[in-house]
Amino acid sequence: MKQVELLNGHLRFPALLAGDGEPVILLHGFPDTWENWAVQMNLLADAGYTAVAPALRGYAPGCQPGGGNYSLSAAVEDLLVFANQLGGRVHLIGHDWGAVVGYLACARYPDSFCSFSALAIPPLKRLPQALLKVPEQARLSAYMSFFQLPLAPETWLSRNDLQGVETLWRRWSPGWEPGLALENAKHTLREPGVLPAALSWYRHMPRLWRREQREARGWLAGNIQVPTQVLMGENDGCMSPRLLDHAVNHKDFPAGLWLERIEGTGHFLHLERPETVGERLVAHLKRGECSSV
Repeated sequence: MKQVELLNGHLRFPALLAGDGEPVILLHGFPDTWENWAVQMNLLADAGYTAVAPALRGYAPGCQPGGGNYSLSAAVEDLLVFANQLGGRVHLIGHDWGAVVGYLACARYPDSFCSFSALAIPPLKRLPQALLKVPEQARLSAYMSFFQLPLAPETWLSRNDLQGVETLWRRWSPGWEPGLALENAKHTLREPGVLPAALSWYRHMPRLWRREQREARGWLAGNIQVPTQVLMGENDGCMSPRLLDHAVNHKDFPAGLWLERIEGTGHFLHLERPETVGERLVAHLKRGECSSV
């Protein structure tokens, strides 16, 4: 395992790299850090893959854009640049925001991805209709509206040494002791500018008049032509696993869709049961071929 940097113009994204073989990009979510992919990266390296886990846009001082563009389309473009730097075709694994970026990227640029694994986020195309049938999700997602407010979210999350961040971790993965993973996330979120940047992902959500927002919504209208796996924790306190009952239509995934709820895990399922999730990830990588790499 070594530390590297991926570049997109003047933005410098710190990343971890392990292994030698077909490239796999792993994208983290909120409030998390790229460093928490280490266990899965070692498992992927042992299975014969090159695993690369970069910071999301804004999660390090060097990758905070001067213009403040934290739109999903900008994050997708970051990912495409990374994929090109790694040879043009990659496997993709995303958790939370990383999974959202993954759905959009695979919908827009399917030829760049050999396989996609989404952790803790159900398919997005039919999610608006699914939300109407899973009323508890409105309560679980209330934090998203709060995070779009000015100043108050930073105050709540950062007080008492990021106690608000710890509250989210424990609420979203109930009954699990996060330990070092939580400390890693806090370390990243303490870096200059990172917490406001991370919240800017949420603050860009309601800007529906922006061209990049309309583009991202349009990408989801089509099918995803990439073999896709969706893993969700049975006890997820952030995204109800019941959403899978209403957000899934296998016709939206002509290249194949595999679904599984992981027993005894919450939102951070890849950290709670790393070996179990790692096995599922490796099995799905083997379904896709990066023959051009």
